[in-house]
Amino acid sequence: MSIFDKNGKLLIPFPERLKRLGAEKNVVVEKRKILVKLLYCTNGHMLIREENPKFDDQPGIHLICEGDTFWQSVYLSPYQGDSRKKFNKDFNKNEILRVYCPECNAEFPKYAPHDCRTGAMYIALFLDAKADINNSVCICNVWGCPSNFLRLSGEVYSEVRGKFPIR
Repeated sequence: MSIFDKNGKLLIPFPERLKRLGAEKNVVVEKRKILVKLLYCTNGHMLIREENPKFDDQPGIHLICEGDTFWQSVYLSPYQGDSRKKFNKDFNKNEILRVYCPECNAEFPKYAPHDCRTGAMYIALFLDAKADINNSVCICNVWGCPSNFLRLSGEVYSEVRGKFPIR
């Protein structure tokens, strides 16, 4: 997607266009928070289901996370910027995790490196069953890192960045 029109003028995304794109992908702004209502794995399995634990009356995002010594189900808040999670046992702070679909055990694809620590990566969760990277939520695979971003039609819709220690 070009950032310039045919006359060379810079294209500025229109909020209404982004709002419409978000609504098409079940992303809504609710009380000044961005809420993701549907997410899928690469094989089209739903990660947000009504029976999942709730965060402010909204079902959480179900993932299987595997660290160096154990794996477990983890439920993330569906609100962007909300770092609440539900799980049984804490992983080590800053531990790099492998993240899988709870239904088919497919590992989520790595999208891009992240700078919170060496080896950290953004992984992609998809806004539609087609597993289109242009419509995705990308989260950091480091336990405790709050960084994530939301892409709609290839554009960054919103982003949350954590504070990183100087290495």
